[in-house]
Amino acid sequence: MKRKPLPPMELHEDEANAAIVIKGLRNQFGQHVVHDNLDLVVRRGEILGVVGGSGSGKTVLLRSILGLQKPAAGDILLLGHRLNSENAEERRRIQARTGVLFQSGALYSTLSVAENIMAPMAEFTNLNPREMRAVAMLKLQLVGLPARAAELMPSELSGGMIKRAALARALALDAELLFLDEPTAGLDPISAAAFDTLIKDLASSLNLTVFMITHDLDSLYAICSEIAVLADKRVVEKAPVSQLEKSTHPWIHEYFNGPRGRVKA
Repeated sequence: MKRKPLPPMELHEDEANAAIVIKGLRNQFGQHVVHDNLDLVVRRGEILGVVGGSGSGKTVLLRSILGLQKPAAGDILLLGHRLNSENAEERRRIQARTGVLFQSGALYSTLSVAENIMAPMAEFTNLNPREMRAVAMLKLQLVGLPARAAELMPSELSGGMIKRAALARALALDAELLFLDEPTAGLDPISAAAFDTLIKDLASSLNLTVFMITHDLDSLYAICSEIAVLADKRVVEKAPVSQLEKSTHPWIHEYFNGPRGRVKA
């Protein structure tokens, strides 16, 4: 049965060239509504931090954008393509333009670091093994790992090395859009700061758009151009951190100015 075409998606001028446009998103599980009429625009080249309390649906939002969670309603435009109107092959091409770093790294435990980085290339490209290996070594260098790390297994890596290896895999296909799920979770403050610097430098040098879920206030202050706050089943504010510090929204005020807020000089 031929699918009925969707009505055209109305876009404002600032949305036409955005990396991500979300309009009227609704996610629910049975009677439990996670998001209701959620709107969000992520500009190209932006490093966006996404924050929210437990149960606010940060991971569900990420899964929706990645096409892993089918929304009950709404539209998502990813790199100029409307996800719910594209066929499987087109969605596959869009997927090849994105990279994802999961919270735990999610490296394949039975593959070496190099083989983990080569996995997306094997799936999405026609490169031969020698070419894939050469690209993998370049990506290792890009994320600051030594060449010897290529032959290590994930179980032999420190927490910081796992994050960097997973980042190298996320960038294996020269992604335009990078998704990070709690990238500094589990790292000591020095390693976390170094990883923040790496993300900021890569975003600048590779012209990446970054969508980052995090609870790390230091990361938000250090590298994010804007922060989207999930509360009340939607994005209640999206603004630079300096503006959010002045917000009167109860959750935002408590998050940035409460007893565990970032100490200000």
